[in-house]
Amino acid sequence: MSGWKRQAVGDLPMYQATAMAWLPGIVQGFTTRSGGVSAAPYDTLNFGADVGDSAAAVQANRERLWSDLGFAPAQVALAEQVHGNGVARVTQGGPTPAAGADALITDTPNVLLMLLYADCVPVYLADPVGRSLGLMHVGWRGATAGIVAKTVAAMRAAFGMLPGHCMVAIGPSIAADNYEVGRDVADQFRNFPGGSSSGASTAVLPRDEMSGKYTLNLRQIVFTQLLAAGLKAEYISVCDEDTYRNRRDFFSHRRDGAATGRMAAFLSLRSSTEAV
Repeated sequence: MSGWKRQAVGDLPMYQATAMAWLPGIVQGFTTRSGGVSAAPYDTLNFGADVGDSAAAVQANRERLWSDLGFAPAQVALAEQVHGNGVARVTQGGPTPAAGADALITDTPNVLLMLLYADCVPVYLADPVGRSLGLMHVGWRGATAGIVAKTVAAMRAAFGMLPGHCMVAIGPSIAADNYEVGRDVADQFRNFPGGSSSGASTAVLPRDEMSGKYTLNLRQIVFTQLLAAGLKAEYISVCDEDTYRNRRDFFSHRRDGAATGRMAAFLSLRSSTEAV
């Protein structure tokens, strides 16, 4: 699984980046769709509050995760997630998501960063030297808008993070074979600034050029954008789990349509240096 492992945290199955597991005090993971209380088609561990699921079920699911991780609701920081490139620095949690943000950064201990997914790419950044964190939600719109470079730049400016020291984990997301896009989207990546260095030369492949259908390897785009921002390839782990193909573990907007749930990516820094 390329540096990721499926295991239980409390009574919930989830995926964790093994490459980050050794970092002292780092709490991280990506939930599955199992272990919650939501009814079909959101069965069962849905974290999305705006997808049609019962508000009580969503809150119960969230509190189940937070309790297993040892966090109170007031310690959890969320983002509005508008498929853009907004980056918010957070120093505390609370019920109001960071407006216009698809990425959260912090160096404050005991704040749990949490973003939601149903095919898009979760990107975790942890600087073990400066003790700062970043969590991104990257879809094709965010990728073309430069959210990867903007998040890295924000961490450098706010915390003095050195990209060459940063550990990165790219979590479960839709694989290229199942991510079909039209010519308009394909052209945005093929014409992306940086040319072949952006990864577009092989990340966009024709499926049916006569009909204007292509496949997009968004993980590869994210990987190459991280390299362009100064991150080291040897410090980046990429999960090969496909949210579209793996029905057991994941919700998928592409597979199931609008009536589906959301998984959660989470990242935090304990005030204690004990490994979690």
